[in-house]
Amino acid sequence: MKRRLIPGIAAVALMAAGLASCGGDSAATEWTLENALSDGELGYIILVGEDGNPEAEDRTKGCVDALNEIAAEGGFTAKELERHTCVAADGSTWNDQAAKEFVERAINQYGSSLDFIVSNNDGMAVAASGAAGLLKGTPIVGFDALSSACDMIKEGTLAGSVSQNGDDQALATATVLANLILGNDPVIDDTYGGKANLNLEGYDEHIIQTEFAAVTAGNADSLKPGAYVDVEKVEGIEGKKMLVAVYNATDNFINETYYKALPHYAEAMGFDVTVIAGDGQNDTDLLERVTSAAAEGNYDCYALNIITHANYEAYLNAVGDKPVVFFNRQPKKSDDSGVADLSTLDKVYYVGSGSVGQGVAQGQIIKDWYHALA
Repeated sequence: MKRRLIPGIAAVALMAAGLASCGGDSAATEWTLENALSDGELGYIILVGEDGNPEAEDRTKGCVDALNEIAAEGGFTAKELERHTCVAADGSTWNDQAAKEFVERAINQYGSSLDFIVSNNDGMAVAASGAAGLLKGTPIVGFDALSSACDMIKEGTLAGSVSQNGDDQALATATVLANLILGNDPVIDDTYGGKANLNLEGYDEHIIQTEFAAVTAGNADSLKPGAYVDVEKVEGIEGKKMLVAVYNATDNFINETYYKALPHYAEAMGFDVTVIAGDGQNDTDLLERVTSAAAEGNYDCYALNIITHANYEAYLNAVGDKPVVFFNRQPKKSDDSGVADLSTLDKVYYVGSGSVGQGVAQGQIIKDWYHALA
C-alpha cells in the first residue's frame, strides 16, 4: 500500500542536538558531528521494542536505510554496532529500563565508537538519554511524540521523533464504531473532526490511518497527547456499550493516547465505555477477559488492541457478529506472513498508522537531522 511521506521538516529543532564544538578532543564530554566522524564511521545501536512486531521491524529497517543513505552521501560508513530487544525480566517488551541498561553496557563496550542511537519508540529513547556515561547531545531518534519526548525535542536533548497522532486515531476508532452501529456508509471520511489528516488509501481493505507528523520544536506542544478536539453527542449512540481492550496499559504510547483518549471521545459521543487491559506478554488472559465480557456484558461494539497480531480471529470469534475496530496493533495473517485481509468482514476495521511506512517516516527524521548539521 502506498504511503504519503512526511512533509518538509523544520531543521532548526533537529540542529539543536550536539552543536557544541569540542575541537576533535578525544576526551570530549559533548557530542559533535566532527568528533563522531573523525574515524570515518558513524557507529550506532538500535533499541528494538519487540521481536516480530511489524512496527518495530519497519522502524528499524527505515532507520538503517536512512543511515546508510546519509553515509553514502557524506562519504563515511554507517556501522551498526549492535541491536538489542529491550525486554524486562518479567517478559514485558518495549521496556524503558532494559533500554537504559543496554545503552550503559554499550557505552562501556564501544566507548567513543558509539555515535548515534536509534530507538523504536520514545519511551526507550527518553530512558536512553539518561544512561550513565552518555556524551551530552548524543543524537537519539525516537517515535510516538510522547509528552516527555516533545519537551526534550524543544530543549534539543532528543534529535527527533514522529507522531502517529494517537489521539486522532482514538477519535477515528470511536467514529468508525458509531457509524458501523448506525449503518452509515462510509464509516469515516476526512471530515471526521480530528486534527490529523487521514490516509484512506487502504479504506477498501478496511484500513484507516492517520498521517505521520514530524515533531519539531515549533510544533511539539500541539502534537503532545491530550490536546483534544471538541466532540458532540451522536444521535442514536446514547447508551450504546463499548468494550475497549488494550494490550498493556503501561505501554507508554497506549497510556498517553488511547487509554485516555478513546474513553474520552467515545463517552463524548454517548457511548457507555468499559476498559480492560492485558499484561502485554501473551493473549491468554486478555482473550479470556474479552470472551467473558462479551458473554456477560451485551456490548454493542468492541475496540481491540490485541497482544499477538496474528490472533485477531480468536478475538472475532469471542465477540460474535458485532462491530469491531482493531486499533494500533494491526492484525496479521495466521502464519504471520503479512497484514490480514479484513475487507470481507463488513463490521471489522483497523485504525492506526500501519506498520508499513513508519520506518520511512523515522528515517526521514534522521536524514533531515544530518542535513541540518552537515
